[in-house]
This record gives sequence, C-alpha cells and structure tokens, in this order.
Amino acid sequence: MPGDYPPCAGQAVSGGDNDSVTMGSAARGGSLLWRAGSRVGKLLASSALAGPLLGLSAHAGPAAASNAGLSVSAVEVMQLAMFVGVMGAALVSAIFLIRERARTSAQNVELRARLADVNAALQRSEALLNLRGQRVVVWASENKKPELVGTLPVESGAPEDRAAFLAFGRWLMPRSAAALENAVAGLREKAKPFDLVLESQAGAPLEVHGRKSAAHVVVRFVSLSETQRSEARLKIENQRLAADYDTMLGLLNALSMPAWLRTANGRLKWVNRAYAKAVEAENAEAAVRDAKEFLGSQARDAIAA
Repeated sequence: MPGDYPPCAGQAVSGGDNDSVTMGSAARGGSLLWRAGSRVGKLLASSALAGPLLGLSAHAGPAAASNAGLSVSAVEVMQLAMFVGVMGAALVSAIFLIRERARTSAQNVELRARLADVNAALQRSEALLNLRGQRVVVWASENKKPELVGTLPVESGAPEDRAAFLAFGRWLMPRSAAALENAVAGLREKAKPFDLVLESQAGAPLEVHGRKSAAHVVVRFVSLSETQRSEARLKIENQRLAADYDTMLGLLNALSMPAWLRTANGRLKWVNRAYAKAVEAENAEAAVRDAKEFLGSQARDAIAA
C-alpha cells in the first residue's frame, strides 16, 4: 500500500534484539525482587516476629519467585530457613551473654567490696594483736603447730623465740607452768575457758586467758601495769598460801596420830582420819559435823591455857 514501508532485514534482526533485552530486564527485575525478599527475611529473623513470619516467607517465596518467572527449589527454601534459624539462635545467644556479663560484673563489684571489708577487718585485728604488752598463741587445728602473734616486755621474762616461749616450764614458775599446762589441755580437749594469773621466773605477774571458738583455740598472755601487778601479786600470794595449806592438810591426814584444826570460836574445822577413828566417827566429815571431841573439856581447857 502507498505510504507503507516493508520491514528490512536489518530491522527484523534489530527487533529480535529488543525482545531479548526486554526478557533480560524482566529476569534482572525478578532477581532484584528475590534479593530484596532475602534481605527482608534476614531482618525479620533478627526480630521477635521471625518465628511466625518464617513460615509465611517459606510459602510465599516460591510463589513470588514463580510470579517473577523464577524457579526456587526446596533446597533453597531449606537453606533460607536454616540461615534464619542460625541468625535467630545467634541473636538469642548474644542477648544471653550480655545479660550474663552484666550479672557477673555486678557480682564482681560486690565481691570486691566484701574483700575490701575483710582486708580492713584483718588489718584492724593485726594491729590489735601486735600491740606491745601481749602475746597470743593460736591453734588452728589439732595437727598444726600454733601461731604466735605479738610480744611481751623484756622484764616479763618471756622469751622471744617461738619454741622457748611454748616451753612454759622454762620461763614460768613450776606451779604456774603446771596450772597453765592443765588449763590449756582442758581448753583444747573439753573447750573449758580459763583466766589465770601466773608468775614468771623473773617475778613478773602475767594474766593468761584461754578461749575456744569453732575453729581456733586462743591463749592470750597480757603484761600488767604497776597497779595491776600489785593486785596480781596478791592473787599469786593467795594461791601460794592456799596450795601450802592443802599440802599441810594432806600431810596431817597421812599421820597415824590424831590431828585437828579449830575455828576462832573454838569449833572443830577439820580432823584427820586418825582423829575420826579415835572418836569412833564414820569419817572425818561426820566427826566435824557431830562435833565429837577427842579430849575432855578439862584437857581442852588446859591445852588452851
């Protein structure tokens, strides 16, 4: 027809190229859509909606791909699901580790504060124990050697050496050393506390206190001031007189001849076994209780005169 121009061969070939370009653009558009869908899936995996939306993405993925002219296999869907699951698990693990780290940091702060308090208390205790004028012996257990803390004045006569100090009989008076040994044995075995006033061989009085806690046995030696020393010397003298009195009564009780003691008003205070036998009493206590006299009144008056 007039005005119509037949297509040329070159134009036909050119038209075919335009069709391929159009198909390539569609394929690239579908690929971009698939990538965008994958990115959206990754973002959803890191959110709280990852679980519910994962199933929707798994079902919607093949449909969107088919609408875009792409084929998505089941393997690719499984890979996407595994990727989303791994990312979710990693996020949960990260949150857990962050919380655990915060809790651990709080515990470390609390432990540091407690350690500082314990160190301060330890320093105060060491300062008190290291005061001059007292020495403390501490047994931590039955099998361990005792620890010594503190010092005593030189005039007390207590040695500075550990082994020499623990040998109480070498620097304490024999009676004081024996009393201390018995008291320490009772403290360690039966948890019996004690408070003693002892005398060193240098003539210096010392106060000794023994206590037992749940895990330690503590014996504390304290040096006394001048006023306290005077009082302590009186106590030591009283202890010495009481010990001498008991010794004398023991000797009189061993005699085969009657012996007795009277009070200031003339009543019987003590008699020995020979006296009780002579007055036909059951024992010495019964003779004193019943006031059984060994001599008559005239003989007693003559002795008193």
